[in-house]
Amino acid sequence: MASFDWLGEKEVANRLSRASMHGGAPGQSDAAVIGRAILLLRRPRDLVRALFGSVPDGLVGTMQRLGHDPAGGPETYRELQRLFFSDAAGDRRRVKMLGQMAGSLVGAQIEIVSLLDPVLLHPAFVALIHETEQVAELNASLAYVRARCSGATDVAIRSSLARLEPDDHRSALFRWWSHHFDRLPRSLDTRGDPTLVILGSAKALSDAARRYANCLKTKIGQVYVGNYLYIEYCPVTPGPGVVAELRVTTQGYLLEGLYAKNNSKVRPERAAVVRRKLAACGVALYDHAPDEQGVVAAAAKVLNFFNFGEPDNCGWGIEGDESPANDLDGLEAVADEAA
Repeated sequence: MASFDWLGEKEVANRLSRASMHGGAPGQSDAAVIGRAILLLRRPRDLVRALFGSVPDGLVGTMQRLGHDPAGGPETYRELQRLFFSDAAGDRRRVKMLGQMAGSLVGAQIEIVSLLDPVLLHPAFVALIHETEQVAELNASLAYVRARCSGATDVAIRSSLARLEPDDHRSALFRWWSHHFDRLPRSLDTRGDPTLVILGSAKALSDAARRYANCLKTKIGQVYVGNYLYIEYCPVTPGPGVVAELRVTTQGYLLEGLYAKNNSKVRPERAAVVRRKLAACGVALYDHAPDEQGVVAAAAKVLNFFNFGEPDNCGWGIEGDESPANDLDGLEAVADEAA
């Protein structure tokens, strides 16, 4: 019945008439010819062969799983016919996928299988998709995985699909791959400064999270999609490192925070060095109102804002003009690092 929409009633009548060897009486309507041919052919397999010339393996069984009531519109059946008669490798995988899906089928599943990237055709994954509108998002997410993860070959992606559990959400696949990214969506030119090390992969972020005893591992997804970039300051002389958190903006990067081990605050003189280096790479720094910093800090203090003078997480500008009140050895180390 659905073939009426793309073949037309007259063509359906001609094909069924020839197959049933019943030409019909002169003046007989196409509908009457079709009705008599159906009574004569009877078997669904014979009807399919009459309309399309052959019966691909699995087509009749798949139609039975769609049930006797119409499943979706005529386009559902036309797409089903296209898939089963296609010789394309991707379509053959889709046909195989329909055979692997348990239970009855609904029209949406035909369209989902037809639109989904062939590498995602795994029973455990397809079972987690309920609306055709979700397919474009999933295909785009897969394209992003391929762009950000050098190991995301078709074989590796299919292997990761096998890890899915029945109670997983479809996003579990993409969360897993985000923890294996090794290509940044955007980076920063560090001007060849060896003390500034970009944490440019999930592995590097996880390693830094362990060494600094912080929550960097939970930020992997944010780096993966390009919201943040993290840079580790590794001093030339022996001393503690610093992790810089950079926020992506339309104008470049903004330094949002500097963190020492255990997320503790960075010593002012060391923070000044890191901020100066990042500023030289084009990273924007928080600034204060166009007045003397001491005056603005005093006004802020009266209003119970106490972070205006801190030169690390929430400080302003570059504090390189002021000598920090620390021991001489510390000053010499900072001077060596800044050189």
